[in-house]
Amino acid sequence: MLHSARQLTDATLPKQLQTLHAETIAAIEQRQTLATEARSALIAALRDRLICRPGCEDALATWGLEPLPQRWTVTGQAQLSYTRPHADLGEAREQARFGVPDELHHLEPAMAVYPRHVIDVIPDGEPDSRRYRITVQVTLQTWVTATGEAAALDDARAAVEGHLPALAAAGITLTGLTWQGTDGADDVPADDIDAEMRPVAGNVRLTDVDDLTVAAAARDEAVQALADLRRSIRARAISALVDDEIGGVYQHTAQRVDRFLVDLGLDPLPRAHHVTVVADLILSAGTGTARQAYDAVRDAMRAATTSSPDKERPWTAYGWTVPEHAAREQDGWRILWRHEYDMRLRGHTTTAEATTAAEALVRADLSRALTGVEHTVVTVRVSVEGVGVDLYLDPDRD
Repeated sequence: MLHSARQLTDATLPKQLQTLHAETIAAIEQRQTLATEARSALIAALRDRLICRPGCEDALATWGLEPLPQRWTVTGQAQLSYTRPHADLGEAREQARFGVPDELHHLEPAMAVYPRHVIDVIPDGEPDSRRYRITVQVTLQTWVTATGEAAALDDARAAVEGHLPALAAAGITLTGLTWQGTDGADDVPADDIDAEMRPVAGNVRLTDVDDLTVAAAARDEAVQALADLRRSIRARAISALVDDEIGGVYQHTAQRVDRFLVDLGLDPLPRAHHVTVVADLILSAGTGTARQAYDAVRDAMRAATTSSPDKERPWTAYGWTVPEHAAREQDGWRILWRHEYDMRLRGHTTTAEATTAAEALVRADLSRALTGVEHTVVTVRVSVEGVGVDLYLDPDRD
């Protein structure tokens, strides 16, 4: 029996490994696609002036995505050699000190070349040919758009090296190229930033392993990385909404954020019914003046007053009355109090459901807050103002 069980395990191991590898590859490719689409959508929003550049840059950094490109000035040194006709040696030296061949002014992408000191000026060929071979040390600059200094240096090097064959054909050589670095970077105008999605790299190739534990760990790591990016994108988008980074009318802005998330394959933002509830109560107060009775009722109602919605009480609530509404009784005062709740209630599909739930919540809250206080709830009026993205979102929870 043990032998048969082992044979079965050995037979299923390749299939288990194949399944784990497939799940790992799928998670990695999904993360690559999500990263590409999120960056593209963010840049499109920047171009459409829906978000600001600092916010865009912060979101890309938070998500660990490639930053916005910048325009870099890259400086290097080289020896420039070329042969040109001149009237005499003096004119050739003057050219060497202050000028460069015209071909260098017409390169695309552009490259600026500045002579620093003359190395050599010699006749090239017969003395009466009036052709001179000029060699000078030069500083050169070129401009590239890249997402970082290292990439800018690589792009500049590639651009200059790409010019060399054409320059050689014109009798111009650049040798001993060395790169000093960049002189800083300027923001690329939003309209000039490419928001097109770049294709995701081909199939992800993993190192073959025949250890089930290692393969499972690789799958779990890839799945977790995908989940982390999804969570990070969602949390940052909600933070931008609740912190008013985007601005505008809340529901209009919320709909744009919601569309951004949905287009990336993430869940929509939570919806809530906006409900107003007005409760009229009569509270009994002790002996004393009307003002003293009013103050006592006001103190009692503090337990049902809140200006900061939370998970347990998703509303704001406050109330009021005036001493003139107090009615004198044999054993004290009867005070009319009006208490208003502004609620955002989730999880209800119809207006009727939201209305019923709101009234129940208010009655329960008043009963809790006024435990031990003699009172009567006279009326409770509920009105649903609308339904939309919840006003009270939590980046960590939603």
